[in-house]
Amino acid sequence: MKSAMTDKRVYLAFGVALVLVHTLLLNNVCAQTYGAQYISYVSNTTGDYNIYLQHTNGENLRLLTNHPTDEKDLTWSPDGRFLAYTSNQDGTYKIYVLDTRTGEHRRLTDRHEREWTPAWSPDGKWIAFATDGDEEIQLGEWGKFKITSDIYKADVNGGHLVRLTDQGKNVGPSWSPDSQWIAFVSYHRGDERIGIYVMDTDGRRLRRINDKKVQALNGMAQGECAWSPDGEQIAFSMAVPREDRMHLCVIDIDGKNFRQLTQGLLRNKAGARFPEIRQPVWSPNGKWIAYVLEQAPGNTDIYVIDAMGNGRGKPLVKVGGHDLSPAWVPEGFLSVSPSSEKQTTLWGKLKQVEDASK
Repeated sequence: MKSAMTDKRVYLAFGVALVLVHTLLLNNVCAQTYGAQYISYVSNTTGDYNIYLQHTNGENLRLLTNHPTDEKDLTWSPDGRFLAYTSNQDGTYKIYVLDTRTGEHRRLTDRHEREWTPAWSPDGKWIAFATDGDEEIQLGEWGKFKITSDIYKADVNGGHLVRLTDQGKNVGPSWSPDSQWIAFVSYHRGDERIGIYVMDTDGRRLRRINDKKVQALNGMAQGECAWSPDGEQIAFSMAVPREDRMHLCVIDIDGKNFRQLTQGLLRNKAGARFPEIRQPVWSPNGKWIAYVLEQAPGNTDIYVIDAMGNGRGKPLVKVGGHDLSPAWVPEGFLSVSPSSEKQTTLWGKLKQVEDASK
């Protein structure tokens, strides 16, 4: 009898060990695949847009914010302690910074203008962002609307604010890995075409990145762009009106080697707009690009694709509703991550919401 009990304990211990080894191996494989174990994003699964994290294998969902307002546009400090994002908790979208160790949220600047798409510099010293410009038009009884936007940068405490652009509609800043350059999308600069531009961190040495293939397609860069970890390439989404399609694309910073990663999506049947591809972000190891895909109105998911264009995109986050603003989570965050008890509670909450919606 005693021998049988001992055997059961041995088998139980062996089984637990196998589970632990399998989990560790799976986590290690995911980390090797993307260079990060976790990805963060915003979702309106439970109503408001809040910030979530989950393991890249789809497990361990975590909730970082739970506000009765909307958050979006995530960017992490390089050490993983701070997360910058935009929120409309003051009535207009502003940039906030979350200290993941203390739970403290603070506004980055005291400006009155709308702010969006913050980008933390790789050296940890600056945050670049887009904000409403000076030019505006009157639209009848609806009032005045800004028609230009500019790129600014501020230090991580909101000081030393510097305006970097002064013409056109400029959005989606992205830092070079050495923190010496900023890429962005400009919707109009005089008579030039829509395109991707690069400038130094003082707003000087401005140049446009272009390619004959892009010109031939009459393609128009959309929204945000993303600089590759090796500093050699920029990813962006591009609309091709004459084909009624959008593509996720990559181009070298010298304007060469343009390539299309996705197969392109046809305009929806109503013809109102393109199904959208936007918000590309490179994985830390530079082998993958995550992006937001909207195939039908009212639903967006986060997909990931081989950065070399080998194969089609595959789902990475499909929580439900709108899943937006992907950002890979630095390893430094894991030391202050939520407990497994909180994770389980969150899974239960989301499952209840999902079941109730069916």
